[in-house]
Amino acid sequence: MSSLRIVVKIPTGTYPELLADLGTVATRARAERLRVLAMVGLRDLRQGSSRGQASANLQHPMEDNEAEVKKSATTIIRKLTQGL
Repeated sequence: MSSLRIVVKIPTGTYPELLADLGTVATRARAERLRVLAMVGLRDLRQGSSRGQASANLQHPMEDNEAEVKKSATTIIRKLTQGL
């Protein structure tokens, strides 16, 4: 089985909702939580309801649309926590 190793650094002020969520998870479980969040985000993008908006936000998350990115992240996190 092949694998891909990714190291993720999340600056404190960038995605506070994500940091708050990951802060509630045990250290060793954080990678799995991040994989779940990523899969839910991909599923949401593929369903098409927010496909155009989410794709634009993911391409340039640090530009003027930062408030929109944070709003989208909050929505995704809410959906994730409801399903778990």
